[in-house]
Amino acid sequence: MNGDELALGKGRFEAFSDGVFAIAITLLVLGFQPPEARPASDDGITRALLALWPQYLVYAASFATVGIMWINHHALFGKLTTVPHSIILVNLALLMVVSFLPFPTSVLGRFGLMRSPVIYYGLTLIAVSLCFGALQYMVSLQPGERGSVIDFLRRRNVWNTMGIIAYAAGIPIAYYSPLATIVIYAAVALYYMLPVGIRAATVANRPNA
Repeated sequence: MNGDELALGKGRFEAFSDGVFAIAITLLVLGFQPPEARPASDDGITRALLALWPQYLVYAASFATVGIMWINHHALFGKLTTVPHSIILVNLALLMVVSFLPFPTSVLGRFGLMRSPVIYYGLTLIAVSLCFGALQYMVSLQPGERGSVIDFLRRRNVWNTMGIIAYAAGIPIAYYSPLATIVIYAAVALYYMLPVGIRAATVANRPNA
């Protein structure tokens, strides 16, 4: 890897990343939209709040996605002491799309489980997955080793590509059932919360490993 003279200490690097993750996960709640009509009774308020269940589902999926991304991010850098400049740049790209996630979550909160907002949400998750995959790959490179797109694809396996495959599959499914797509996306987050999912997201997949 080049640019070692611009490397950051891991403490400062993780502190900045943790701050962005914390802000992004906090902003998710702003996607909630209260009932537009004012119910006339307590029962009406209860029914109106229960009717917001699609917002609760999307919020839970987004919260779990950002949360597990933070956990896997910490595990990915567990053995590093300094962070090279090339990894810093890829990490910034990841933080950019993670901090953007509250916006499509808010769009879903406003318009509900409709096809276009769900597809927009799915495209954002694909961007998150691609950036994390690139970050994982950069961390797996040895000092002085040059990366390439072909090598990146060669090192992928079914476990650490499951997320992006599921996110991409959810887009055509949204044309028929936006709810099914959101359930798939929530299931992906749950998968990466499991130990096997964390290992898949953080283990450097070297050709001979």
